[in-house]
Amino acid sequence: MNRYRNFFLIAVVTGLLLVAGCLQEQTAQIPPTPTPLAGHAAMEQALGNVTGSVQSVLDELDFNISDAAGALGTTGLSGPAADAVLAKAAGSHPAVMNAITYDQDGTVLAAEPGEAKVLVGQSLIGYAIVQKAVTEREPLMSELLLLAEGGDGVVIAHPVFSMDKEFAGVVSMAFSPDALVRPIADSTASGTPYSFMVAQPGGRVLYDPDPEEVGRETFNETLYAEFPEILDLARHYAAHRTGYDTYSFHRTGSGEVVSKETFWDTVELHGTEWRVLVIGER
Repeated sequence: MNRYRNFFLIAVVTGLLLVAGCLQEQTAQIPPTPTPLAGHAAMEQALGNVTGSVQSVLDELDFNISDAAGALGTTGLSGPAADAVLAKAAGSHPAVMNAITYDQDGTVLAAEPGEAKVLVGQSLIGYAIVQKAVTEREPLMSELLLLAEGGDGVVIAHPVFSMDKEFAGVVSMAFSPDALVRPIADSTASGTPYSFMVAQPGGRVLYDPDPEEVGRETFNETLYAEFPEILDLARHYAAHRTGYDTYSFHRTGSGEVVSKETFWDTVELHGTEWRVLVIGER
């Protein structure tokens, strides 16, 4: 009888040990809650998120217009089939303003959406980006420019080659940098003390939380002349793809002057660069 009792006790103890081991193993598998980043680390993480997202959209737009160039090599640069290709490209992202084709002389042959058809027949050869596109016959992205149909935009252009590998002309997509960046920046900045700005290396503002700032030339604005540290910052990010700086300027949405700090990084397409800045108060 004692022997059976001992066997029973051993079995119970062994079972409890096994259960305890399983529970310990399960507990060990639960990952610890990560500590939220703060200070400069949080700023740099936010900057990385925005930079990565903006670069992804630029790459997506470039892929779409490259795909259109391939299709137009079969359909030709005008006609219903070409219009369908352009309509698809023009509707590929909310920031896209139009998609057009033009021949080797820079004359527009087709355009989408419907409101862009006023461009058909117009010569765009006076634009530096058009001259470069028909001469170099390589993919390009312009800086911010005044579009022929009105408004400011950036242009991505791809050469179109016929089925016989002959240069036929160019397909071009115009888009708004502000419309591209704003939803990304707004989403990332929400719930944080940070804001973002995107500018060309030469100082032209492509995106800012304050729409009044968009399109301004940093080195030619009297407003910025009152803040020499802004001009120093612009010189620094013009010369360096990444960096950190401090300056004083108006608090966003206010006339109060505060001390700020910023990290910046770069996105790029076909050799054209944008500086992306995350900004916080010190």
